[in-house]
Amino acid sequence: MRRASLDRSNHTYRRRLLASLAVVLGLGVALVQWWPASTAPSTDGPFRERGPERIQVNEVQPTTQSRERTPPPPAPTPPVVVPNDVVIEDPIDFDEGTLAVEDPDNDEQLREGRSPAVSAARRPDTNARLFRAVQPDYPSSARERSIRARVRVSVQVSKTGRVEEAIVLKRWRLLDEGGVRPVARLDYGLEEAALGAARRSRFRPAQHDGRPVASQTTLTFEFGTDER
Repeated sequence: MRRASLDRSNHTYRRRLLASLAVVLGLGVALVQWWPASTAPSTDGPFRERGPERIQVNEVQPTTQSRERTPPPPAPTPPVVVPNDVVIEDPIDFDEGTLAVEDPDNDEQLREGRSPAVSAARRPDTNARLFRAVQPDYPSSARERSIRARVRVSVQVSKTGRVEEAIVLKRWRLLDEGGVRPVARLDYGLEEAALGAARRSRFRPAQHDGRPVASQTTLTFEFGTDER
């Protein structure tokens, strides 16, 4: 009796399980058939579908460079060092630049201008200008005694700008208090040093009527005013 009841229970369970499976399958088929169709997404939103991007590839032709090398620039010439030569613009005293004039009186030779000693009375249109000044050497004997001095030299400048003659005009001793005192002569080789520097100086010659002419001017040198 007990076995027969168990068989009936198992048979009932199988029928219910099969019925449940049939219902689930029926619902699945119904959902697939009657589910509403999907609509195309709107393109008005912020995430719109874009088409495939196109990439254009341009073929680059290789170029060839010239193997010819440019010659290097020439090496600069070394500077020429000239000791004790300084280019400066020295003020020129025009009041002492006139030349002496001989009065011909009744001398016909002087009147006709055949004398080499005659000189012009008029000043040139443009006086001689210093373009290379030579600093004088400070004598060791004056340096040891701390001699401070100033020398003014009158120079005769030729048509080519060279100094033909140099003469000392005035001499001063420079005082420690800052003043100056004129003297009749300077010792310790100061005057000779000033004359040597004046003779080595170079000028742009004076011009008169567009032509270079000889002229006279002055140069002033100082000793002991700076360390040399």
